[in-house]
Amino acid sequence: MSSGNITADRRYDYAQSLRAEGDFSAAAELIGQALELAPKWAEGRFAFAETLVDAGRAADAVAAYRAYLAVDPADSMGAAARLTLLGAAPTPANLPPAYVTRLFDEYAPRFDTALTERLNYRGPALLKEAVTRVWPRPFSRVFDLGCGTGLSGAAFRDAAAWLGGVDLSPVMVKKADAKKIYDHLEAGDMGTAVANLKEPCELILAADVLVYVGDLSPLFALVRDALVPGGIFAFTVQRAESGDYALGREQRYSHSRAYIERQADAADFEVAILEDVVTRQEAGKDVPGLLAVLV
Repeated sequence: MSSGNITADRRYDYAQSLRAEGDFSAAAELIGQALELAPKWAEGRFAFAETLVDAGRAADAVAAYRAYLAVDPADSMGAAARLTLLGAAPTPANLPPAYVTRLFDEYAPRFDTALTERLNYRGPALLKEAVTRVWPRPFSRVFDLGCGTGLSGAAFRDAAAWLGGVDLSPVMVKKADAKKIYDHLEAGDMGTAVANLKEPCELILAADVLVYVGDLSPLFALVRDALVPGGIFAFTVQRAESGDYALGREQRYSHSRAYIERQADAADFEVAILEDVVTRQEAGKDVPGLLAVLV
């Protein structure tokens, strides 16, 4: 987080202390002073915008987020989503890859513990049970989209002769590789990985990863082409009650049942299973979700 300027860093550190104490206006003023000394400091600009939001200065925060994007156009900290939530930009079709990569690179060391113990995550187990209802025999080739540290891979390893996985986060992929679950792993974009599969698969999984994708139509088409005839696409999403998809305050997308059905039909899938599930909790409350098995 260093700006490269000692004085700017000190003002920033003091501002963070003030922010923690709830004095958001004074904190914003100090970060603004730090940015005068280090105007190209992306992290500082993002923190300035966040502090302005805390201070109730939404219009100033919008300008600050846009100033951050001028410094970091790849948007590794997720300013575009913040602008959407402030009503200053339309809902993006997807979250920036740089943001998702950074998020999970930083999250990787505590990922497994956080999901299984704090968030009560059980997406892979629910997917395994649902897929078994449709395809009760082993698979020759399975590919895991957004494989993370390998939670889904562990659930499906005994049902797959060959198991591959992809994740945007190199740190997550490294942790998955250490578990020796997968036959093939790669760090990169899941759409590109699906398009480049050397052989078609019988099952493609996406457990709790499509929450970072709004518009599902490009991925559905790619997955359809990467499956053998009669192959399965199984995934979980957060559930939206209306519309197509929406971006929540936690910066995760939710998708409606009707939207999933429409996208499945457009990609020439049949819906074998589309049911309400709870795969995780947030702040101790169940997060409404959907589990889909398309064939």
